[in-house]
This record gives sequence, structure tokens and C-alpha cells, in this order.
Amino acid sequence: MSKKKRLKIGLALGAGGAMGLAHIGVLKVLHEHKIYPDFLAGTSMGAVIAAGYAAGRTPDELEKFANTTNWKSIADFTIPKAGLLHGKKALDKIKELVYNKSFEKLNTKLRIVAYNLDLDEKVVFSKGNLARAVRASISIPGVFSPIKIDNHDYIDGAVTDPTPFDVVKEMGADIVIAVDLYSKEKIVEAPKLKEQSFYDELKEKFVAAELLNVRNYLIPSKWPEFARKILIWTFDKLLYPAKVIRILSGKEYPQIVKVMYDTFDVLCNNLARERLKNAKIDVIVTPKAGHLSWVDFNEISAFVKIGEKAMRQKLPQLKEKLGINY
Repeated sequence: MSKKKRLKIGLALGAGGAMGLAHIGVLKVLHEHKIYPDFLAGTSMGAVIAAGYAAGRTPDELEKFANTTNWKSIADFTIPKAGLLHGKKALDKIKELVYNKSFEKLNTKLRIVAYNLDLDEKVVFSKGNLARAVRASISIPGVFSPIKIDNHDYIDGAVTDPTPFDVVKEMGADIVIAVDLYSKEKIVEAPKLKEQSFYDELKEKFVAAELLNVRNYLIPSKWPEFARKILIWTFDKLLYPAKVIRILSGKEYPQIVKVMYDTFDVLCNNLARERLKNAKIDVIVTPKAGHLSWVDFNEISAFVKIGEKAMRQKLPQLKEKLGINY
């Protein structure tokens, strides 16, 4: 009698800021039941967790790494030509997370999703410098500056593939597990703002040109018109020269970072819903963050437990797909 072929498992980890820490909980439960993915694909925060795991870190080690990371120290605020955070500190931290490995040296086959601004297309990284690929995938428009790889600028893969279930399928997975962090409706309201004074107009002119560059990079003309209008309105209302000067002097928190991400998050949520609506996915894991949000990086244990709970709920379905009777 021929031995039954072992089904290969593909795990797709989606975007979601701090909510992506729930991916660690998903991995912990899979390990508890001796279920190990053969293929991994990640977008944005999902790319971070997937890369750390593929590089050889266990779920427990990933949780410890997250708990010992000073998340605020990664935010290197700047005024570049394309985002509010330069991203060098984030890149250094990613190198540490993945032991500075290349794709070719990983323990598990991995793909990282990003978006090429120059070619206006989704890109799936599968070879070369892993840390830079992950840094590209987390480049949230308006928050992190795009990273240049081979003379092309890249931003967050969530603009095109928030939950990359299709990528692990293409890698050869027989069973696809997708962790969807966009399973809840998101509504964003812009804050009320006071009128801008012209008192410092002359002093502010030196940043005006840079801000225009930021907006042009952040909101490419090729993007859908409805998305451009929302982001342009948000940008112009929340980021102007006087505000930038106050932020740089430490007098004001860069609220634009939160609002731009929230706006971006809503757009990605709609895209994720459309893509998942008719997708052929074996198991969709949907962690519920409740009152927690993408900025709550101090709630690591809570997010991990949320991921554990969501995965445990789907274990019977997964085991049935895998033909596991225990």
C-alpha cells in the first residue's frame, strides 16, 4: 500500500500594524499541535513576523523579541521626500530579527509582498536581501519613506495584497491558511482642526517644497481617483509647514501619522474584503482586536492571546482538511 502524500501547508500573514502581533499567537498554536507551515507569505506586519519565523525564530522567541523591542525608538521622524519616518532604525531592527539572513538561507520558504511605485505594480520578493524586502513591505504611505531597491521605490504591499493567500497558493501549498486582520469594519473620522495662522508664513516656506514632494510620492497620479482625493484632503488638512516645525521642535505629536495610517487602513480593508469574498481559502483565521488598535505595540501579550484564540477556533477545521484525527 502506498503511503499517503503529506499535504503541504501555506500560511499567509496579513497587514495590520500592531494587530499583526496576533500572528505570533497563531504560530504558537500551530506549533503546539505540531503543525508547521511549508510556505510563508507576508505583507507589512505580517511580513515582519513571517520573516522572523522563516529565519529560525520560534513563536516563543518572536514573542520575547517583540516584548524586548522599544517600539518608540524605531520611529526616526524626519522630513524626507516621501514619508514621516526615515526607516533606518526599523531596517536595523529587522536585520536583527532575521539574523541578517538572505532569502536563500531561510529555514522555511518565504515570499514578501510590496508595491513598486515606479512600475505601478505588485512585487513578490523571493531572493536576495531579506531585511530590505521586509522594510519595503512595511513602508506605509505617508508614514515610512519608500525604500529604494535596484533603483525602484517600494511601499507597503497592503495597497495591492493585504492578505497574500494567493502567494502561498502559487508557491505550491495544498492547504492555505490565511490570517485576516481586516475582518472588521473600520470607520475613520478626520479630527477638527483650527485655522492656520499666517504669522510664520515666511519661516515656513523652506519646508513647503518638501511637503509637496511628500504628497506627490505619497499619492501617485496613477492611483484610483477616489483614493487620491481622500488622501490629498487628509494630507493637506493635517500636514502643513507650521505643524511640521512644531513637530520637529518636539512641541506636538505627529497626529498625521495616525490619521494617514487610519485612512490607508480603511482603503486596504475594502480591498481585503473584495479579495477574500470569492477566494478559495481552506482556513481563514480572523483575530478580533476589540478595543485595541494598530498603534498599541505595548499590548503584545494581549495581541498574542487574541491570535491564539482565533487559531484554536479554527483547529478542528484545519485538522479535518489535513486528515488529522488527534
